[in-house]
Amino acid sequence: MKISIIIPVYNAEPYLTDCLQSVRLQSFSDFEVWLIDDGSKDKSAKICDAFASEDARFHVIHKPNGGVSSARNSGIEHAGGEWICFIDSDDTVKPGYLQDLYEKADGHPDTLVMQGFDKLYSNGEKELLRFKDETFGKGNMGIAFQERHLNRQGFIVAKLYNRSVLNQHGIRFNPMIHYAEDVMFMLTYLCHIDHVRTMEGANYNYFIRHKSGSLSQRINGFESEYACYETYLSCMDTIAKRFDMPEASLPYVYNVISEYLVRRSIGSLYQKSTAKPKEERIRILKSLTAGQIQFLRKYYKDCAWFHKVTVFLLSKHEYGLCDRFNACIAKGRSIKNKFQC
Repeated sequence: MKISIIIPVYNAEPYLTDCLQSVRLQSFSDFEVWLIDDGSKDKSAKICDAFASEDARFHVIHKPNGGVSSARNSGIEHAGGEWICFIDSDDTVKPGYLQDLYEKADGHPDTLVMQGFDKLYSNGEKELLRFKDETFGKGNMGIAFQERHLNRQGFIVAKLYNRSVLNQHGIRFNPMIHYAEDVMFMLTYLCHIDHVRTMEGANYNYFIRHKSGSLSQRINGFESEYACYETYLSCMDTIAKRFDMPEASLPYVYNVISEYLVRRSIGSLYQKSTAKPKEERIRILKSLTAGQIQFLRKYYKDCAWFHKVTVFLLSKHEYGLCDRFNACIAKGRSIKNKFQC
């Protein structure tokens, strides 16, 4: 089997049939599909079973709800293909989706293949993401991050991953991370391969069925956000060394990681749904190491003003004042959101 397709399914009844029909119509036929029913409460499970009964390439796993990372990991464990790709259950793919990805891989297991997609909004608007035919490796990987913003292209779909690399290095989705888990998965994969290949064209229809930006603004608990920050930083340090990335290509990426620590990790301590008691907030602020503070000071040039104030107060060990400042920022955002509603 050349390609295993993994599709996590949770309450996708209105869209699932269209998704699976589009997979069935692929011009590339040497594939299998793993449908991971993650405890759906609608008729999604029946739709999955129906496709599996009609087409031997479709397989279904019914499991208790554990989240999208758990579902994707289950698919990886069962996959038997040389390559793995992911499709979301409310999206569709064009007939050449698998064919183009497989041809671009060109038999090189040490590769990540990426193509663009069409982002389709419920109001009829369309946003097109396109790449050029390029190959990045040692010597020019810095361009992929500095100019192509590879760390912003972590979407799990429209990519082809080598299954042997995933299994050899135990690369899986971290169920503890609930934001940018797909980015962390991609970056972890990059720590163990030699090339990224981007391609022209787009065969994936990515449907936006929620308010634009709502998911990216959702803050999770401190432990989840901090785990994401740590993974991001560790991966980028490894990638920078592996591909001999020049210093000039790093500030943009590390600025983003700096935001993960301040805006998301520290910020989560003050969000209504994830807030911690004052004593614990201050303990966490005091636990930040001198190396972390130095990192923040080095890579906050392009960050927001409140980010810079937070870093300044931390560098002066003004933990109580830093706590009050961030509490005020969170309160101000809450008031602003109420007026916007």
